[in-house]
Amino acid sequence: MLIRLTEHNTILLIEGLVSAGKVEFIRLIQVFGKIAPNSIIQMVNGSVIIGYDHVLFAVLNALNARKNRRMICEDLSLEILVYLSAQRQIKNSMEMLGVRDETKHLVMIAISENQTELERLKESAPHVADLTSDNSFLNSCSDEKLDLVKRTFRISDAELESIGRRPLSEKEKLERLIVEKIALLAVSV
Repeated sequence: MLIRLTEHNTILLIEGLVSAGKVEFIRLIQVFGKIAPNSIIQMVNGSVIIGYDHVLFAVLNALNARKNRRMICEDLSLEILVYLSAQRQIKNSMEMLGVRDETKHLVMIAISENQTELERLKESAPHVADLTSDNSFLNSCSDEKLDLVKRTFRISDAELESIGRRPLSEKEKLERLIVEKIALLAVSV
């Protein structure tokens, strides 16, 4: 999915990828960096990404932090990781969302002013290693995924119950709570 971020004069690519084999994170980043040399690229474990809004809100906060010179990290790709995890510490962010050899669901996040470069990256990604393009897991909400997201982001049942007066699905409640955690991180910087 390509999203124009007009306020930041940039374009965001969010692409779900599924790996059929061992994931070599550094090699993937190097290959993708050659395909899109003018883009900022981050890859995360997609198993605990609750949806597109989770990614979009984290990226917007990272870009705002850069614009306002209030970044936690010196590198924008790490700043995105930190906001996605709603954690101030890079180490904790990597433990929560880092890509490991056995990671099956990956989310590629890329930012560039060059839409053609991002389109080329999106088209090329499924042809790298044992990857296939599949965005379906980004918005999936199986009980297993919801439980994993709750554990990973340390969200209690009491927090879920406290959300909203109108009926919301558990996925919607989780997404709101994660966005709230990201917003709290942004305010604390």
